[in-house]
Amino acid sequence: MTLTRSEREPADDGRRAGATGGSGSSAGSAVRRSVELDAAPAEVWDALTEDALLGEWLADEVELEAEPGGEIVCRYADGEERRGEVELVEEAERLAWTWRREGGEPSRVELVLDAVAERTRLTIIETAPLRATGPLLLAGSTWGPPLARLRFAVRLVLA
Repeated sequence: MTLTRSEREPADDGRRAGATGGSGSSAGSAVRRSVELDAAPAEVWDALTEDALLGEWLADEVELEAEPGGEIVCRYADGEERRGEVELVEEAERLAWTWRREGGEPSRVELVLDAVAERTRLTIIETAPLRATGPLLLAGSTWGPPLARLRFAVRLVLA
């Protein structure tokens, strides 16, 4: 199933998303971003795994088979496409996949959900080898806007 991002976008450029930058690991480059969302982990999980809601925040078009070995395909308005394979699914707790741009090195994305009072802290950790030329190189700056849009997608789940 392929669904596209709706015309509804939050009036937020990502700087107010509550995201914080991170540092790398010794074996490769890593980017860690966190955001607290006003929803329970089960509701945030829907925004992380349902194609319609992924299309609201992750890419313009997203296909996800949320099971180990499943495929993830992200298509962006500029024509870029990232493809990968789901590695880990722990419902309402963790989701991880490896993806790559065409011709680029792979990177691994892990989404970790933690209940914090009546909210959820989502941490995104993207790692890649030091030699990587793939999605990670701009991840520090490019995860901010998707996290801002994720706030909007979570509101759709709650509506």
